[in-house]
Amino acid sequence: MNVEARIALGLGLALIATCAALAQAAPAVAGEPPPPTVQRAGSVEYLNGGAGEEERAAMTAQSGAFPLRIVFSEPGGAYAVADRVEVSRGGARLVGVDKAGPILMLKLAPGDYAVDASFAGKTERRQVRVGRDGTRLDWRLPPEARR
Repeated sequence: MNVEARIALGLGLALIATCAALAQAAPAVAGEPPPPTVQRAGSVEYLNGGAGEEERAAMTAQSGAFPLRIVFSEPGGAYAVADRVEVSRGGARLVGVDKAGPILMLKLAPGDYAVDASFAGKTERRQVRVGRDGTRLDWRLPPEARR
């Protein structure tokens, strides 16, 4: 790799890191929810939220650190929130999140996982393979789960 390419790559990575740090440290605006903060359940770190544009932008800025990104929506495409989401691997529950979404991002190692999401008293399961480059799961709520 030549010197110019290395400099460009270094500047690009510095810009990404700076944007992620600024998005994470952004102060709350009066009347709006604060940006989501990294939470931990057991050994799993996660971000949960994304109800507003600014919150979604803050989460997107951090998405590279969270290999599994789940986006919940209604049949018509509007964002939605699951009552509860549980993630397990090999039958062992790793994390449970109440009021999950509309975006839930989890820091998980590559591998196969089961994701259970509850909506209006009904639970659905999705099997997901998290790869090295990350995985996005677009989850449409069943029509009867609309509120």
